[in-house]
Amino acid sequence: MASIIAALDKDGVIGHNNTIPWDIPEERKLFRELTTGNVVVMGRKTFESIGKPLPDRINIVVSRTVSSIPGTEVYPSLEQALEAAKAYQKDIFIIGGAQIYEQALELPEVDTMYLSYLHDPYAPHTSEKAVTFFPPFSERDWHITKEQPHKTFTLKVYQRPIDPL
Repeated sequence: MASIIAALDKDGVIGHNNTIPWDIPEERKLFRELTTGNVVVMGRKTFESIGKPLPDRINIVVSRTVSSIPGTEVYPSLEQALEAAKAYQKDIFIIGGAQIYEQALELPEVDTMYLSYLHDPYAPHTSEKAVTFFPPFSERDWHITKEQPHKTFTLKVYQRPIDPL
C-alpha cells in the first residue's frame, strides 16, 4: 500500500513555477519525519525542483522522457514505480507533482493521504498561470482518521475505506 503526502493552501495550491511557494519549517519537519527511512516516489518535474535525491530515503522518479538519474531509480509509469517500491518493504510516499497525485488517486493501492492544509492562503495565485493545484478528490471516497492542528497548518490523514470481500 502507498500514501500520498502534500501541503496545500485552502484553494488547493501545491506549487508555483515548479517550486513550493512557501517556507514552513514545521511542515517540512513533519514531511521529513514521515518520509525518512522510507521510499519516496515523485514525478520528474518534482525531482528537478528538488534538485537532488532526498537524503536517507529511497528515491524513485517517474519519467517517460528520462531513463536514468543518479541516486534514483527511474520508471516510465507510476504503476511500475509502485511495484518496484514494494520490494523495499518500507512505507511508500508519493510526493508529487499534480499529475502523479492525480494518477495515484485512481490506484487502489494508494490507501492513505497525509494532507497539510496551510492556514494562510498563497495569495499571488489568483492571477498567475504557473500555479499547480492538488487534484480534486471525493471526500466520500476517503475518511479522515486523524486531524492534527499545528501553528501554521492542520494535518489531516485520510484513509480509503476497505472494500468488504
